[in-house]
Amino acid sequence: MAVRKPGLIALFDVDGTLTAPRKVASIQMLDFMRDLQQVVTVGVVGGSDLSKISEQLGKTVIKDYDYVFSENGLVAHKDGKLIGTQSLKSFLGEEKLKEFINFTLHYIADLDIPIKRGTFIEFRSGMINVSP
Repeated sequence: MAVRKPGLIALFDVDGTLTAPRKVASIQMLDFMRDLQQVVTVGVVGGSDLSKISEQLGKTVIKDYDYVFSENGLVAHKDGKLIGTQSLKSFLGEEKLKEFINFTLHYIADLDIPIKRGTFIEFRSGMINVSP
């Protein structure tokens, strides 16, 4: 069995590195990651929220890895425990956030696009995904 090297961390992006975007990780990749943890501290980083990362890497993802950074690192877990969060709402305030969302929705309403259905605004802790 390998000895874990202190002070060394390997961070991996989820979409496009550990998995194809929004797909489930292969058994081979999960086995590799488990083996790597015997040697170094391992963390995963993704732009998605924790529920989407869990769909890709498993429901126990925050316990399976030493670190899990979701929402582009604004929600951080270490050893299965939440260690920090940041959010646009607390940074900008509700009024500025509402002003931005209102402007965006009005702008989308005036666009001449072929199909107007779906989730136009997806709010996450660290980002607002706008999809006309």
